Amino acid sequence: MKTTTAYWPIALPSSNPLNHLNTKARSGLSQVWQGLLTRLDVSNEPRVWPTNHSNVAPPTWNGYDPVTGQSIYRVSEVELRTWLEERHYRDQQLAYERQQQLRLLWNA
Repeated sequence: MKTTTAYWPIALPSSNPLNHLNTKARSGLSQVWQGLLTRLDVSNEPRVWPTNHSNVAPPTWNGYDPVTGQSIYRVSEVELRTWLEERHYRDQQLAYERQQQLRLLWNA
């Protein structure tokens, strides 16, 4: 099993029980499943999942940020990592700005 580390391990399943279905049915089931998981999970952490087009090509990735509502679909692993890093640094910048505002209020 190939495992890549971003903020958490991103693992590709070695065998997918949906491999015998055609691409359209597999895509539809995947969308329904991801929609269900999105509604059940109340975490503020971004969600990431692969989209496999074939067993030969590398997977593309999807992501959803529940805090901002932003989504990214069918991108490479590098593009996904960039999106996650931008989210992280944007959150760090907002936290810094809020901290500065509180210091101004405290010193006023």
